[in-house]
Order: sequence, then C-alpha cells, then structure tokens
Amino acid sequence: MEQLELNAAFREQKKKGAVKRLRRKGLIPGIFYGPESQPVPITLNPKELERALSTEYGSRVLLKLSISGYDKKKRNAMVKDIQIDPVTYQWIHTDLYGVDLKREVEVEVPIKLIGVSPGVKMGGIMEQVRRELTIKALPKNIPSVIEIDISTLGLGDSIHVDDISVQDYTIVADSNFTIVTVSAPETEEVEGEEAEEMTTEKETVETKE
Repeated sequence: MEQLELNAAFREQKKKGAVKRLRRKGLIPGIFYGPESQPVPITLNPKELERALSTEYGSRVLLKLSISGYDKKKRNAMVKDIQIDPVTYQWIHTDLYGVDLKREVEVEVPIKLIGVSPGVKMGGIMEQVRRELTIKALPKNIPSVIEIDISTLGLGDSIHVDDISVQDYTIVADSNFTIVTVSAPETEEVEGEEAEEMTTEKETVETKE
C-alpha cells in the first residue's frame, strides 16, 4: 500500500468554544495519538482528508502525517475514528493514531465476491452473511478488499472463513463462521410441499371411495 501525504495543523485551544469556531470555519478538529506519542490536538482541512480517504482503501489508508506548528516530523498514521454530524452529515471530529510499519495492526476489510455461482444460475438464492473480515497485517500489507471466488458455489454450498487462503495477513476469527451460502429457491420448496399435499389429498379421496 502506498502512503499518502496528509497535512494537519497544531491547535492550542481545546475548549468547546474554540472547537465550534473551527467547525464554523469549515475545519475539522482532531487528535493524533499513538503508543509512542502524547495526544496532539490537530486541525484538518476537510478537502485534504477527503482526498486521503478517496482511494480504494478508504479509511484504512496509510498516511504520512505532517503537523505544522508543532514540529517538522512526519508520522506514519491511520484513521482511527471519524465522527459525523447526524443532521448535516459533515465530519466534526477525527482521531488519527500512529503506527509502526514493522508491527501488525487490526483492521476490518470489506469482502468482494468474484465470479458467478453455478448454484445461482440454477435458480438458487445467494446470501452473503459477512460483508467484512477483521484481519491483522503490517500496515503496508493491508488489502483494499478480500476477494472470494464463488465460481464453484453450487446449490446448498457455503464458503466458511477457514476456506479462505490468505497472504501477508491473518484473519481474526473465533469460529469457522459462514461468509456466503447458496440455498435452493423458496418457490421450488413451496411447490414441492403443495404437490405433496395434493398427493395426500388424492390418496385420501381414493381411500374413501
């Protein structure tokens, strides 16, 4: 994963009034922190943050953070949290945390299904039970998505987490849970039940006669 430059500014005022004034100016207050760093209050330009998050990695993007007005050091960072106003849907606060490129981090990565399931072609119903997987990886080895091939998935088949082959990262899972499954169409089941009921009724009538 390529690192993206992100510029921030140090903010000295931490009171609510100062934070509100920053937001009125269209800026985003935030905090940078990490295992080897004291929390640093920062201000971000929303356009800068949007540019950083617009890649295929989204909020999992690896950043090279500069904090003007604080020091000249560039820090390896990732987005920990972004708070959104429930009314305006604007970003109102963000947390960035420092990462060591030689130490694994735990993140959630979206699943992307690839291929066409033969079971679906036969009329089966595909259900994707999980949309994301939690993984541990070095920051530069975090994938943008986890691709799962469903081209061999027939009727009644499922893919579980233990079926996924991985490289450069580890999937965090307490059990062998289901990710995607293809079941028989409900219409066929209903028709089968109705046919069985009709046969039973016919046999009953014939017996009475």
